[in-house]
Formats: sequence, structure tokens, C-alpha cells
Amino acid sequence: MNKLEFLLEKYKKQSIELGIALNPPATIEEIKTFEERVNIKLPFEIKEFYLTANGFETLDYLFRIIPLEEISEYKAELPSNRIYFAEYMIYSDTWEINISEDSYQIINNDHSSSADIIFSNSIFEFIDKYLDGNGIFGERGIFWQQEQFLNRE
Repeated sequence: MNKLEFLLEKYKKQSIELGIALNPPATIEEIKTFEERVNIKLPFEIKEFYLTANGFETLDYLFRIIPLEEISEYKAELPSNRIYFAEYMIYSDTWEINISEDSYQIINNDHSSSADIIFSNSIFEFIDKYLDGNGIFGERGIFWQQEQFLNRE
């Protein structure tokens, strides 16, 4: 069982309630093509996720993790070391992956209206927070986690 399957099993009830539907996995060739197209080498953990599912859809305010092909379509909107990763309500808000030479961060900057908020240094930790919080607006949802970061400043 890989990390994504483990999380979906761990949060089986939430996964069902949120209506999570995994896309088919990306192939190694699709990942290589993506990396060449966006001129970014994906960290191992990101590749591991996309080799399990090329993103996923939910019924939770249309939250989803974006498939590789779509990420590459919007790459020009971001700095060279960033890619979109997740979004909800048809790009009402987005989370990005900020990739450095030896690590990465999943961030949100509230449509550039605030400083970057670092949600996680792990795609699987981000998914864990999403599921544990019962979605975007659940009691501990990732939206409320973001609000907590903003209110600290």
C-alpha cells in the first residue's frame, strides 16, 4: 500500500463523504514530458503521488488536485520554480508547489494579497490535513488553517 492509498484508507469515511475520485495514474513518460515542458524536476514524493493518481476530483466545493497536463497549461502564470497543485471552485483559490533544489513547500498566498503561507513540506501531509480537517471548510479544514496563519500576523 502506498502513501496515498494509506491516507484514503485511514480517512475512509471522510474520503467517501468528500466524494474523492482518483484520476488514473500518470506514467513515467508523462511525468518526464511534464518536467521537460515546465522545466522543473519534480521531487520524488510528488512523482510518487502522480504515479498513483494524476490528481483527483472531489464534491467538496470542487476541490481537486490538478492533473499534470493542466498544470503545464497554466505554468506561465507563476515564477519559474512554482507550479499550481490544487484548487477549488474553479480556481477561486489555489495552492502552489514552490520547488527548490533540495526541497519543496505547498503554499497559498491568498491571490497574492498576503505573504506566502506554507501549509506543508509534503504532498501527503497536505492531503492528510485536508482529509483530517474534513475538507476545505470542515471544522479543521484547510481554509480555517489558512485563516489561523493570517490572524497570527
